Amino acid sequence: MNISLILVIIAIVWLIVLSILLIWIIFVFKDLIKISKNKEFNDNSKEIVYLKSEVLKIKNISTNYIQRVGLSKYNPFKETGGNNSFSLVLLDGNKNGIIITSLHTRERTRFYLKEVKSGKSLIELSEDEAKALKESVK
Repeated sequence: MNISLILVIIAIVWLIVLSILLIWIIFVFKDLIKISKNKEFNDNSKEIVYLKSEVLKIKNISTNYIQRVGLSKYNPFKETGGNNSFSLVLLDGNKNGIIITSLHTRERTRFYLKEVKSGKSLIELSEDEAKALKESVK
């Protein structure tokens, strides 16, 4: 008889604890519902949606800016000293851009410009230009 009485008391205590937890959860849930109906909360969610759309716009626009750069300095003419010549690659997010090559000699400096589309040149590249392009596409 004592064991059944103890089990009944334990069951009653357990039910009381569960009832208290359930009531507490109901109050917390009601508070959350009040907060969700709050105008300030809705304004914040609208602002978050607006900011997300602005970030997407910026992300789409940013592919048009210079994002990849490659540089190769070299001496194309063995009889002159110094690595004063260079090839500079400037590419956007879509790997479109230009290669600027400067060939420096004692008498003059010449500049050449080549177009790049999708990471590939439309004109044959020198070894040093290809090296700069490969560096920028990494």
